[in-house]
Amino acid sequence: MISLLLASYALITWLLFIRWRLLPWKIYTIIPVVTFPVVAIVVMVLLLNVFAPTSSDVRVTRYEVPIVPQVKGRVVEVAVKTNQRVKKGDLLFKVDPTQYEYVLAGLRPKIKLAKKRVAEFSALLESGAGNRFDLEKARADLEELKAQFDNASWELAQTMVVAPSDGTVINVQLRPGVMVTSIPMRAVMSFVEDEPQVYMLFHQNELHQVVPGNEAEFYIPTQPGKIFKATVDSVIWAQAQGQVDANGNLPNTGVIPAVPNRFPVKLIMHQRHESELIAAGAIGNGAIYTEHLKPLHLIRKTMVRVSSKLYYIIPKG
Repeated sequence: MISLLLASYALITWLLFIRWRLLPWKIYTIIPVVTFPVVAIVVMVLLLNVFAPTSSDVRVTRYEVPIVPQVKGRVVEVAVKTNQRVKKGDLLFKVDPTQYEYVLAGLRPKIKLAKKRVAEFSALLESGAGNRFDLEKARADLEELKAQFDNASWELAQTMVVAPSDGTVINVQLRPGVMVTSIPMRAVMSFVEDEPQVYMLFHQNELHQVVPGNEAEFYIPTQPGKIFKATVDSVIWAQAQGQVDANGNLPNTGVIPAVPNRFPVKLIMHQRHESELIAAGAIGNGAIYTEHLKPLHLIRKTMVRVSSKLYYIIPKG
């Protein structure tokens, strides 16, 4: 964009002073003609960096959910494959339900008998031939059997492992016949949520005009020329090097100053991009547009769009 402005200014200067000779090309005109674009561009760039700051480190992340079954058993069906997109509630795989069906089948007659005992002890108590303890014991036994039945029903339902949300199943190596357990450290597949988490990283002095609600744009190499619209959610004023653990050690500043770091700005994607799958781990570039000097935002937006199209060029030999 700056090159385009300089080229336009040079063309106008050539037409006015050389081609049409409408103005004299003397020392008193050469100096302002040469210095004006330099000063103007420096001022413009400095103002853009304050009121429309850019970041060359835009990071796209996604929440990864390890899929661990709630029950153990042998897998009888795998309903997905690697990199398959699924909706919330879609079946991922199924564990053999036979043993859990047997448990339920064994509890049903026990519950029926327990209910009969409660009714009998209630009748005996009302007639004066029984005692309250036996009735309370029968009721407690019935409630315990009902709890066992509810737990067995829940375990049977957990043999159908479904997607926790909209997303993509990654690294599916599970096959029918494999034994799975409910150990948290033994995930059988990875699930990546569709909704991306987008962060722009800035140096500290670039953020004093940035507030939640500001307009933002970014682009990534995986989709050249595509501009993603977003809104600033918040500035995360914290990072690991500023963390102090609760211990008895004194802060260690050392003889060498700490390396300055950057702070992330969290973005909220616009709804029209929700259906688009942005690669997790993608790193791109972007800009934030504050509430000040909005006429300059057009220049920054043009620069962003021109830069995004440069990703079409692959300079490999």
